[in-house]
Amino acid sequence: MKFEEWLGTLLKQSPNEIRRLLDDPAAQEFLIAWSLFEAKCFDGFVKMQTIESFAKRVAEQGADSPSLDCAITHFHQRYQDAERYRQLMHGQSSSQMHTLVNKDLALFQPWERLYFVAIVAYRFRNNMFHGNKGVASWLHYSEQIRLCTATIGRFVSHAEEIRPSLPERQVA
Repeated sequence: MKFEEWLGTLLKQSPNEIRRLLDDPAAQEFLIAWSLFEAKCFDGFVKMQTIESFAKRVAEQGADSPSLDCAITHFHQRYQDAERYRQLMHGQSSSQMHTLVNKDLALFQPWERLYFVAIVAYRFRNNMFHGNKGVASWLHYSEQIRLCTATIGRFVSHAEEIRPSLPERQVA
């Protein structure tokens, strides 16, 4: 069985829709970055309830950076729309996230900035695999997926700086 047939059966999507997803660089990059994010930042599995402690720890380590400003601003503005926020959360609730969506972005603490974008990326990942959207609709969110990828990439790079996966090579 071809991969797209297997994944299509699993996700209840046509193999053609799966192929469209696999051919999209934004989707591929997100899925690879997500795998690294889970492995490097969460020891293999992200849970919504662990993201707050992650954000606080990473903020204390100084990982908040201007490179995240674009994603934070974009998503904060995007989720001022109640319907978009409802779709993002897709039946999940988070009083902390709800508070942040309604809070002035200029008043966010460093850990809140990290928490906010980490939750958005987490919800995008969950909506890809557990939401009510078909594969075709994922491709309409390329801009948001790219911002999520850049965000989790920043988290992975920070984790790698703190705890390198491989020892540095000795130069002779």
